[in-house]
Amino acid sequence: MKTINVYAGQTRSVNDRFWAASGSDELYAMAYSPEGAFLMNRMNKFGSCRYVRNHYTLSRYDTEGIRCGGDVYSEDENGNPVYDFAWINGVYRKFVENGIKPIVELDFLPDALSGISGDITQEGTGAQLLNHFYPNNWEKWTALLKAFVRNLADEFGLEEIRTWYFEVWNEPDNWPIDSWPMFFKLYDVFVDAVTSVDAKLRVGGPGAFRQHFMYAFLDHVVNGINYVTGETGSRVDFLSFHIYGMSGEWLPEWPLVMPTVQRFTQELLWVKRMIDRYPTLEGVELMLNEWGVVSNYERCVADHPPLELRNSEYSALFMMKLVDSILELREKYDFNITMLLYWGFAGEDFFGKMFNGNRCLTTKGNICKPIQTAHELLSKLGDRLVKTDMVPGADEGTIAAADGNSVQALVYYFNECDMARAYPNREYELCFCDLDDGDYMLEVCTIDDTHNNTFRLWQRLGCPENPTDEQLALIHAEQNLTADTVETVTVTGGVWRCSVELTSVSLKLVTLRKDR
Repeated sequence: MKTINVYAGQTRSVNDRFWAASGSDELYAMAYSPEGAFLMNRMNKFGSCRYVRNHYTLSRYDTEGIRCGGDVYSEDENGNPVYDFAWINGVYRKFVENGIKPIVELDFLPDALSGISGDITQEGTGAQLLNHFYPNNWEKWTALLKAFVRNLADEFGLEEIRTWYFEVWNEPDNWPIDSWPMFFKLYDVFVDAVTSVDAKLRVGGPGAFRQHFMYAFLDHVVNGINYVTGETGSRVDFLSFHIYGMSGEWLPEWPLVMPTVQRFTQELLWVKRMIDRYPTLEGVELMLNEWGVVSNYERCVADHPPLELRNSEYSALFMMKLVDSILELREKYDFNITMLLYWGFAGEDFFGKMFNGNRCLTTKGNICKPIQTAHELLSKLGDRLVKTDMVPGADEGTIAAADGNSVQALVYYFNECDMARAYPNREYELCFCDLDDGDYMLEVCTIDDTHNNTFRLWQRLGCPENPTDEQLALIHAEQNLTADTVETVTVTGGVWRCSVELTSVSLKLVTLRKDR
C-alpha cells in the first residue's frame, strides 16, 4: 500500500480553476435553447465553467435549419453597411447571467465581405477554405470590428468586457502558406480595432493547432512589421493553441492506437520552447482553448464504436490526468497555461442524440456525461491547491486542495494507453496533515464504471434511445455526484488517515470538512 501525505497547511498555488471552460460550433444557438439553458444553469450552480468559446461570431452559419452564427453584417442596395448585433448580444447576455464569460472570436467573414460565392456556412477545409480568406474590403471589415466591440461596451459596460478575451480567428493554420501574410494583417487590424475601443481589452490568438504556424505567428507579433502602425511587432495579451489526444483518420487502427495525455504535455513543451525564443513574450498567457480525447467532431459510435471513449468514464479520467499534468508543467517550468477549454457543450441534447459519442458534456434528456461530472467534481476543490508528497506516475496521481474549513484529496488510477488489459486494484493510504483537532465530516465520491456514471447506468438499463420516466429519473439521480461514504471522524494530533481502493479506471475525491 502506497502512503500519500496531504499537507493542508502548505499552499502549492491558488486554485484558479483553469479547467473550467467549454466551447462548441453551435454554442450560440444552444444558448437560446432549453438544453443549453439547462447546462448553463448547472454550470452556474456548480461553478464548473467560467469561460465559453464559439466560432461564427460575425458570419452566417446554419445547420439543420437552425441559426448558429451571429450573421451581424449585411449591406443595403447602395453597398452601405447594415449592422445587427441584437441576436449575438442576447447570447452573451445569457452567458453573463449564468456567471460565464465569453472568449469572443471575431470570425468568420460575413457573406458581403467574403467575396466568395456559394455555400459559406462551413468551417471546413478544401473548397470551403476560401471562406477563411481575408476580407474583400478592409475598411468595411475594420469598421465592423470597431462597431461590434463598441456595441459590447455599450451593452455590457467596459468593466465587464475587460474580463473577457477577444480572439482573432479559429485555426488559421488551414490557410495556404502563401496567404499567411494576409492573416497577419488580419491580426494587426483586429488588435487595432478592438483596442481602439478600450486599451484594457485583452486581445490575442491565433487559435492554431500546428506548431509551424504558431512559430510564424510568434515571429510576426515580435519581429514583423505591423500592417497598421508600420512599427515592429504587434500586441498580444494571450496565445491560444489546440490539442486533441488524437486527430485525423486514426479510428480504424483502434485499439492499436490510443489517445495519450503525453501528447498534450509534449506539444505544450514544444510551444513553450517557441515562446521562450522571444523574451518579450515572457508572462503572456497560453490558452489551450480547444481540447478533447479525440477530434473527428461529427463522427459517432454508430459508425465508429471506439468513440465510446467520449461517452464513458475514460474521458473523465483522461481529464483528471491532463489537469494534473498541466499543474506539474506550470509548477516545474513556470509555464503560464491559464485555460483548458473542453470542446463540447450540449450538442447531443440539443439535437436529440442519446450517448452518440460526440464531443459533448450532456446528452439527450438533460443527462450529464461523465466528462461533465468530472468538471463538477473538480469544482469541489478548495481555493488553495496544497502540497502532497506523491510524484505523478504513468498511471496515477493526486490533486489536493483546501479552503477555510475543509481539505480535499483527489486520487486517480488510469492507464489510457492499455484499456484492453485488466489491471489489479490498488490501495492507497491517505494521510491528511496540518489539521485542527476535532470532528470532521468525511465524504468520499467515486467516478468509475459503477459510480456517478450515467453512461454505464444507461447501458445497464439496456441502452434505451427513449428512456421511460422511471429510467430517466434513475439516470438523472446518477449525475448528481452521490457520495459512497458519508460519516463523522475525529482528528487528534493534527493527522488523520484512511485507505482508499481504486480500480484501474477510477478516481476518488476524499473530503474532510470541519463543523464550525
